[in-house]
Amino acid sequence: MLFFSCLTTTFAQPIVANHQHINRTDIPTAWIEVAKTDLRIWYGHTSHGSQLTTGMNNLHGHVGDLFGYNNSGASGQLSYQEVYGDLGGTGSLGWEVMTRQQLNDPANDRNVVMWSWCGGVSGNTAQGINIYLNAMNQLELDFPEVQFVYMTGHRDIWSDANLKARNQQIRDYCNAYNKTLFDFADIESYDPNGNYYEFANDNCDYYDEGINYLGNWASEYCMQNPGSEYCWDCYCSHSLPANCNMKGVAVWWMFAKMAGWSNLQTFTISEGWSGISSCFVPQNTDIQTMFAPVLEEVVIIYNTTGVFWPELNINTLGNWDYTAGYLIKLNADVNLSFEGNDIPNKTLALHQGWNLTPVLCTDGMLCSDILLQLGDDLIIIKEPAGTNVFWPEMNIQTLTALQPGKAYYILTGTATTLTFP
Repeated sequence: MLFFSCLTTTFAQPIVANHQHINRTDIPTAWIEVAKTDLRIWYGHTSHGSQLTTGMNNLHGHVGDLFGYNNSGASGQLSYQEVYGDLGGTGSLGWEVMTRQQLNDPANDRNVVMWSWCGGVSGNTAQGINIYLNAMNQLELDFPEVQFVYMTGHRDIWSDANLKARNQQIRDYCNAYNKTLFDFADIESYDPNGNYYEFANDNCDYYDEGINYLGNWASEYCMQNPGSEYCWDCYCSHSLPANCNMKGVAVWWMFAKMAGWSNLQTFTISEGWSGISSCFVPQNTDIQTMFAPVLEEVVIIYNTTGVFWPELNINTLGNWDYTAGYLIKLNADVNLSFEGNDIPNKTLALHQGWNLTPVLCTDGMLCSDILLQLGDDLIIIKEPAGTNVFWPEMNIQTLTALQPGKAYYILTGTATTLTFP
C-alpha cells in the first residue's frame, strides 16, 4: 500500500514566471491570499512594463477580489505601488539610485522590488547586462529582507539575435543563482496553446527567418477562441490583449511562489512491492540521493530502463525520470518526501502493449476519463502490486481512478498519447 500527498514548502530554487504559468486555476487560492497579505510591491516601469498591470486589472475586473490590488493593500487586497521609470539602456543605474532611496526611506514598507525594461535589452551588451545583474545582486545583499524581481526585455524583431542572447544571459544568471525572474520575452514568444514563434516582436507579429511578415499570433488565437479569457478586451501598450492577459496571470503565479508556494511530494510506502511515480519534477533527480533517508529499507527500484539495487551496488537508473513509472520493493514501511517543480508537459507517449505509467497530476485521473481520451486503443489499466483493474471490454471496474504518486500498468492496442489534467 502507498499513501501519497502533495504539500507546500519553501526551498532555495529559482522562481521563473514564463509562458508555462498562464493558467490562473493552477495557482492555489490559499497562496494568492498569502501573497496579498505578505507582499508589498514596488514596481518601476514605463509603457511596456504596464502590460503586467493591465493584465492584473483585467483579472481583477473579470474574476473579482481574489485578484484584487490597490496602492495601500486596504480591504485585504495586494499592496501594489507603481513608480515611473525603467531599467534604461546599457549601463544605466538610475533605477538603482531610485530603489535605494525608496528602501532607505524610514517610512518604507515595501518588501518586493520590480523593474522592467522598455527596449533597453535590444541594443544592450554582455557587459551592460552584467552591470544590471551585479547591481541587482548587490541590492539583494544590502536589503536581505526585500525580494527583487529580475526581468527579460520585450521581443524586438529588428534586434533579434542580440536580444535573444542578452535575455538568455539574464535567464542563465537567474537560474544559476536562484533568483526570481519574470520572463517578459518568453511569455510573448508563445500563444496560449504553447506554440512557439521564433521570430516575433512585442506586438505579437511573427515572421520567417528573412523577417517576412507571416501573421499575428494574438489576433489569430482570439479569432479562433473568441470566448477565451486571454482575449478579454483591454488597451495593451505596444501589444494586443492576449499578451497582457497572459502576463497578468503569470505575475500572480510569481507572487504566489514568492509568498512561499512550492511543492513537496510525500510518500508513505508499505513493506513489499508498490508502483510509484512523481507529480513534480524532483529538485534533485539523483535516485540514490532521493532515497537516501530510507536507503536501508530499499531492496530494489526498477523499470524497463534500468535498476537501482543498493545491496549489490547496482544503479543503472541514475536519475529519476518524471515521465516514467517505477516498481519498488521495501523491507519495511517508510515515509519519504522530496521537493520539486511543476511538470512542464503532462502528455505521455504510450507504446503499443504494456506501459508502466506515472500519474502526472496532483489530483489523479479517473479511468473513465482515460477511456474517453484513448477510446478503443485502451485495453486494460491495472495496479502493479494489487488486484484492482479497469477492463472496459469485460465491464470490470474495480479500479476507478489513478492516484497521484502511484504507477499503473496500461495496456494499449496501438501507440498513442495520454494527457493528464
